[in-house]
Amino acid sequence: MAKYLSIHLLCLILLFCPGSLWSRGQTIAPAETDPSISRALEDHYVTVNPWVMQRDVLFLFFPGTKSRATNYTFLCEAAADQGFHAISLQYMNDISVNFTCSKYRNLDCYENMRQEILFGSDFSQHLNVNRSNSAENRLVKLLRYLSEQYPLDGWEQYLTSGGVPRWSKILVAGHSQGGGHAALLGKYYSTAGVIMLASMDYSFNRDNAGSWIHQEGNTAIEKYFAAAHMEDRTMPIAVMRRFWNSMGFRRLAPIINIDHAGFPYGNSHTLITSIKPSNVDKDKSNYHNALCMDADTPLSKEGKPLLLPLWNYLLNAPFDK
Repeated sequence: MAKYLSIHLLCLILLFCPGSLWSRGQTIAPAETDPSISRALEDHYVTVNPWVMQRDVLFLFFPGTKSRATNYTFLCEAAADQGFHAISLQYMNDISVNFTCSKYRNLDCYENMRQEILFGSDFSQHLNVNRSNSAENRLVKLLRYLSEQYPLDGWEQYLTSGGVPRWSKILVAGHSQGGGHAALLGKYYSTAGVIMLASMDYSFNRDNAGSWIHQEGNTAIEKYFAAAHMEDRTMPIAVMRRFWNSMGFRRLAPIINIDHAGFPYGNSHTLITSIKPSNVDKDKSNYHNALCMDADTPLSKEGKPLLLPLWNYLLNAPFDK
């Protein structure tokens, strides 16, 4: 009897304790973490599940072009249920990197735009992002805020004593434009892994990948994973395959269609699907969003994401390499 009372008491303490961020998510305004953030003010989305074994790894997600951080709650909750701290980061994503750079011959355009978005220095003539509004500053200030507001949840471990992201403890991921940011960060830093969903930096006009793709990276290619939709019109699968070849995925494992292969999908690094979005009456461009965006990812009758096995595979695979 005493044992059950103790468990009940612990549950009540955790439920009402102000020092813990409760699972199933919370939105936080960027300007609340740093008043100097003046643009892209839509909320971040953060979550952690205290009832599962913690990995002490941050799942950091970058939304696609013009999308909001709060559009990816299903995926972030799946990450929390796998033991990750999870953040969907709102950042300056109003301009499409791929669309802009496809109009120019310089294949450095992709990296230059991404560097400015990520770090806030003046790398590109095609946009204007200062340090305060950079993705890195937003992440640092959000982690500091979470560490102060929820000291029991362990967010402080993702910043060094010098106040910079501890990339070795961060699994970076993203949708569309956001997947490119994740992949570039994997080039610059030794991260816990990289997940790219419906994402590429590829010039249709020059039939070539962005120049940064060919650089040696600090995160091993074996820790990179990618998924795409066969009906995606924004990032056509034929071009996606060429991009994946440029990344170096071909030497690792064949592309696997998860519609015909069971988990763990032959331990592949590149996965494809033809699964229907949640609302097939919408414009077909939403196949581009079906892999991870709440409004378009297909659900079971019980409201459970049908792609949850794929997400769990992608979340866990980098740690098996």
